[in-house]
Amino acid sequence: MQRLKDLNVNDSDAIYLKLWLQLAKSSKAIEQEMEARFQKNFKQSMSRFDVLSQLDRCDPEWLPMGRLANQLIASKGNITRLVDRMIGEGLIDRRPSPEDRRIIQVGITDKGRTLFKEMAIAHAQWSKSLLGALDLKHGKQLLSLLVKVNKAFAAGIDCQDVD
Repeated sequence: MQRLKDLNVNDSDAIYLKLWLQLAKSSKAIEQEMEARFQKNFKQSMSRFDVLSQLDRCDPEWLPMGRLANQLIASKGNITRLVDRMIGEGLIDRRPSPEDRRIIQVGITDKGRTLFKEMAIAHAQWSKSLLGALDLKHGKQLLSLLVKVNKAFAAGIDCQDVD
């Protein structure tokens, strides 16, 4: 395997490549651990937690399916099948939009709300246990930097700086 310096990658480009690699490794490790904990403790996935989170956030309003799909962090896979299974379990419900019956809306049920609250409390505790090695000062600094990274990434996508 060739090293970066053998590929004539300059130092600033190498820093950004290493930054991307560390972000990807961290994200994957944290996501896998959270997924395992949700499965073990709640028999639920990160995608299901994400759906409940989005619906709880806008409760008592209902979200159109397309908007829900766009807001999800964990999965962009087959949202319709995921929603169907969650409806079958009584966690969420679906209805035609009162304004436009062609649009399907989704809302959280009492059962889903209760499950989400339990999961959210556990998620907060797990996040602290996994990231708690960072003291509060460094945690706040990292959060600020990651917000900047996400904004820079979004701006870079918008620019589509392709040669």
